[in-house]
Amino acid sequence: MKKNISIFLLGIFLLGGCATHSYTDGPPSIGAIYSKYAQIGYEGDLRPIGDIGIVTTDGIVKVRQLNGRPMESFRLFKAASLFPGGRYQLHLLPGAYELALAFRFDNGSGSISWSTSDLTKSIIVTKGQVLHLSWIGRGRSSWGVQEFDGSSALATITDDFEKLTKKKPE
Repeated sequence: MKKNISIFLLGIFLLGGCATHSYTDGPPSIGAIYSKYAQIGYEGDLRPIGDIGIVTTDGIVKVRQLNGRPMESFRLFKAASLFPGGRYQLHLLPGAYELALAFRFDNGSGSISWSTSDLTKSIIVTKGQVLHLSWIGRGRSSWGVQEFDGSSALATITDDFEKLTKKKPE
């Protein structure tokens, strides 16, 4: 019983302290058991990374819609692993966007947390920008997203993207 309580409290501690400041702070830096995703939020041929902006998340924040359009309608490249959470990058042309965000936290301990409603976030993406979104808890019934400059992780983002796009999109 004490072990279960300790694991639960550790999970709560980790959940409360999950703010990541860049793409490389979160999974899969803690192991290869996490998935990687690259989603293309524009039509046509893939553009060079220097010509677009990139939104990354901490693996907890999930982008559900882009300008009212479900993310399932956009090209997705992924390397799935044991846990669905992991590194996520969304490639966008420069411009203004509205994202519908949700969160799902599953660290494999058997305790899973998720949002019951989406959070709407407006962003402006510029050429060459990396915007990192990280989950923040605000008590039991509220949550939010913090924005960080994620450009320090651009080399890792580029490397992941090159590996992911060797496969066909799903």
